[in-house]
Amino acid sequence: MIRVRNHDIDIDVQEELEYFDWNRKKIEGDEFKACSPFREERNPSFYINLETGLYKDHGAESDVYKQGNLIGLLSFLHNVTYEEIEDYLLEKYNITITDVEGLELKINIQFEDKKKKVFTKEELKPYLCRKKSYLLNRGVSEEIQKKFIIGYDRKSDAVAFFWLDAFTGKVVNVKFRSTKSKQFYYIKGGQPVRNHVFGLYQCIKAGAEKIYIVESEIDALYLWSNGIPAVALGGSHLSDAQKKKLLLAGAEYVIATDADKAGRRIRDSLVKELGGAVPLSEVTFPEYAKDVNEVKQEDIKKVTDSEEPVTLKIRLN
Repeated sequence: MIRVRNHDIDIDVQEELEYFDWNRKKIEGDEFKACSPFREERNPSFYINLETGLYKDHGAESDVYKQGNLIGLLSFLHNVTYEEIEDYLLEKYNITITDVEGLELKINIQFEDKKKKVFTKEELKPYLCRKKSYLLNRGVSEEIQKKFIIGYDRKSDAVAFFWLDAFTGKVVNVKFRSTKSKQFYYIKGGQPVRNHVFGLYQCIKAGAEKIYIVESEIDALYLWSNGIPAVALGGSHLSDAQKKKLLLAGAEYVIATDADKAGRRIRDSLVKELGGAVPLSEVTFPEYAKDVNEVKQEDIKKVTDSEEPVTLKIRLN
């Protein structure tokens, strides 16, 4: 049993982990062992108990990632907030909140959602500076960094990606990514990123008729730097809110999600949810690249030239 918002849930930890590709994975009894998802390594130093969901990363340099629970781990792997993973687990494992404490919690969540927090320039002032070199080294031009108002948190040495409402352009959340590792976190009090699409405001403003769909903010910015309008889902699922926003934008979409297990599942979700509603196609990456940002600049045209319409499979009863 794993505790989620004061509820003990019988979570299938192994099933949750199998959603992702793991390097040198090995399962012995109730222990799952693999190379750490938080950094590059050859010899596995990451362990998670399949009963409790508690993990230890013996090679971690940061105390934040040396040990933790399943919710924190899934938050990292799915690239969403801690609270969103709690929502996901409660919904997936059919937890009905009926006790008084639970009902109060539900009311609070609804109230906060109605409030729809947006951030003022004054609140964002500490992050309105840039560390250009980090993203320049990832192939993101200075022009695009300015266009997307990429910020920086000096205290954490982390790049700040501002998530905007697709139709108002107001900042609804900020994601910070460390310049030294894969670690990231979100600004306190922001709207759930699953309700928004990174870069969609800029695509609509530019009048883009064809938009690439990727997973991460850096992938989207890299494509923009090569003259290709792109959006990022920011996670490993396409939510109903994201689907509605993509459809309202009225564009043609090209799937360019990662070439791994999670990326393929997102691809299938996009085909299922958007196929038939809008023109939809997909691309093929060079063998050496597992995501858009790994594609060499000289090979970007080969990727765009590989666009093929998605074939929808129709079942006949």
